[in-house]
Amino acid sequence: MTLTSRFIIAVQAVFLLLVSPVQAGNIKKWVDENGITHYGTTVPPQYMDREHVELNARGIEVQHHDRAKTQEEIERDKALQALRAEQQKLLEEQQARDRILLNLYRNEDDLVMARDGKIAQLDGQIGLNHAEIRRMKARLSDFQAAAAVTERRGKQFTEKQKVNLESTQRSIEKSYAVILSKEDEKRAMIEQYDYDLTRFRTLRQGAARAANANVIAESEFPDLVETAVRCTEPAECRRLWETAQKYARQHATTPVDLAAERILVTAPPRDIHDISITVSRLEDARDGGERIFMDVQCANFTEGKEFCRGPEVSAIRDNFRSALSRTTESQ
Repeated sequence: MTLTSRFIIAVQAVFLLLVSPVQAGNIKKWVDENGITHYGTTVPPQYMDREHVELNARGIEVQHHDRAKTQEEIERDKALQALRAEQQKLLEEQQARDRILLNLYRNEDDLVMARDGKIAQLDGQIGLNHAEIRRMKARLSDFQAAAAVTERRGKQFTEKQKVNLESTQRSIEKSYAVILSKEDEKRAMIEQYDYDLTRFRTLRQGAARAANANVIAESEFPDLVETAVRCTEPAECRRLWETAQKYARQHATTPVDLAAERILVTAPPRDIHDISITVSRLEDARDGGERIFMDVQCANFTEGKEFCRGPEVSAIRDNFRSALSRTTESQ
């Protein structure tokens, strides 16, 4: 240790011994830019932003002052604080959902029963709209037959006939929109129940498992969402729509009853092996763009329904999306 350092330490020690108790409570300790420790009743202004401490009469630290933070450190602390607040919010929300989950269901069987009940309810609504479409397609076919008779007689469609035709078309389009909406809702609901079931098992570890937890009742009607192709650009949507119409004309066994701007409908099936196809394009209000989809109908009696579940019709459904995808890839 140098003579200068020993002198500084001696001076500091004497200062501490001579200072009064009142003054000692105000003794400040700081380090300058050269690393030398200083003591005094006040910290010089140029060192106020640096780390310093306050000592009591015995030289024991009673208060610590951290150095002033840089703007970057302040911003980082704010971001960290916001992140912790968001994490706490998410934790509280999860705890609230857990309480609701445990209050709603005594066991897994209750949860699965609730899920299956909602599936049945949505399937019922989907079925009603399919029945309405079948009825509207039959009505549309009658209109077209009447129009053909009128044309053969050299007459024109009356205004009432035009109104009826347009009304029928809108009803079909509306029913398809409802079906797709309910199928979307059904998918989201099943996904939510899957999550709830997993969470319930975590919260009730060791509880009995529901025997049919992984069994989803098969709907009577094929899922139209599975055939749907989404497009966002107008030119792309036009190309896909042209391909969809060609596909419907190629695979339907019944003649076209309606070919409008946004929907093509072939005549209702009458024989066992009849295949009636509808393709439509609906605006997707939720996600933007459009969804182009296909529906296949067979005769509404036992043999016709069995034929509709067979390989021929299944292949028509399964290949629709790939046919439209090839259109996109070829561009």
